[in-house]
Parts: sequence; C-alpha cells; structure tokens
Amino acid sequence: MKITTASHSDLDEAVVCLATAFAQDPITGFLLQTSQGYRERVTQFFSLLMRARIALKMPVVVARGTSGIHGAAMGYATAHPAWPKDLTEEWDRFESAIPEFTERMAIYDEIAAKGKPPAPHYYLGVIGVHPDMHGRGIGTQLLRSFCGLSRSDPRSCGVYLETAEESNLKFYERAGFAETGRGRLGRATLWCMYLPQGSR
Repeated sequence: MKITTASHSDLDEAVVCLATAFAQDPITGFLLQTSQGYRERVTQFFSLLMRARIALKMPVVVARGTSGIHGAAMGYATAHPAWPKDLTEEWDRFESAIPEFTERMAIYDEIAAKGKPPAPHYYLGVIGVHPDMHGRGIGTQLLRSFCGLSRSDPRSCGVYLETAEESNLKFYERAGFAETGRGRLGRATLWCMYLPQGSR
C-alpha cells in the first residue's frame, strides 16, 4: 500500500471510496440527512471538498493498492485560501438544495470553533478507508502521512480534527491526539482533538 498525493485523475475513485466509508458516519449523516438521496449528497459533498483542496494545493493523500484506491485523507494547511469561483458557486447551489443544511453546518462550526487551537495548524477534515479494507493499517498510514505533512511545515504547530465516532477515539489517542472539546450534533457527539507538534 502506497500513500501518495492525490491528483485530479484520482478524484472519481477516491470520492466513491469516501462516500462508501462514510455511509454510516454521524457527521455526514447529521449534515446531509440520511433520507432518500443521501448517497448522492455525500458523493457530491466529498467531490466538492476534494476538487477544491486539490485546486488550492491543500493536503490530499490517497492510499493506493494494486487494485485501486482504498482510502483517502484531506484537509487544510495553516492557510485557508478562498475557493475558486466556480466551486464556490457549485457549493452554494449544493447548500441551498438541502433543507436546513446551513443551520446544521452552523451548529457543527460552533462546536469546532471552540475546540480548535489558536496556533497555526493543519486541519484533517476527512479521513476514510473503504469498509472492505478495514483492519489492514491503512487508516494509520493515512494519518501518519497527513501528520507528517504538518511536521514538515515550519508554520504548523500541530494537527486538529473532529470525529463523531466514539470507536475512533482510541485510534487517535494512540497517535497522540487529545480531546480539546465536544458538543452535540443531533443525537451524536462531536469530539474535537489535537496533536501538538513534537508530541509524537
């Protein structure tokens, strides 16, 4: 398994992998609602995020095996540049098409804002592995790769993320992350976690 920087040619396969990985995820379920059409919404959601981050040269990595892409991770470096105009307009259409999506995003953002460290950091917004490939250490490789990008950036003081899967907490804690806050996302809990530079 190789962890490589994602390119535009990886987009479709990586997005399908993430949409499958997040089929039961509490965060995307809360934001996008698991009613009819959820699979299409979550696919479009990850497509927009990945296209924007590749366009902005933000951190996007994929786990590539002999049979294709089995996982991906993406987020932001210390800077959060504005999205390209065409993708911003597409996001606005996506957002307006989902009832109360803006309000749910505001709840999410409010919790995250309280948990984020004030120092410049990398944000791991998405990390996922195809369910058929769980238990093979791919998630660990993706996490190490993303954190390695942060460590190699002198402007970064660490890596921040959120999760709403309680089963993920031990995984991140073993990597050195510690909880910085939490809040309610509907019926789920959102945990905020941070790995300071040099703690691993």
